Amino acid sequence: MDFYTYRYSCPRWFGNYTGTRNIYVEDDTAPELAAQADAKALSGAEKCDVHLIQKFKMVVTDVETYPAMVLQTAHKGHSR
Repeated sequence: MDFYTYRYSCPRWFGNYTGTRNIYVEDDTAPELAAQADAKALSGAEKCDVHLIQKFKMVVTDVETYPAMVLQTAHKGHSR
């Protein structure tokens, strides 16, 4: 799984909305576009200036299994 850290600056009527965030990209979406969409959703701005800072590879490993795990079903159906 690819994670990215990016810096954003989004102009708003009350001033510039700026900060640093982390996002992950699951599919073939360009990280710049994913960061742009994330910054716009966060700030409510129509346009944001984003700059990628760093890319990370994340690996998830099983650390501990709790007793409730045996209650989980083993099929791939959707629950409703």
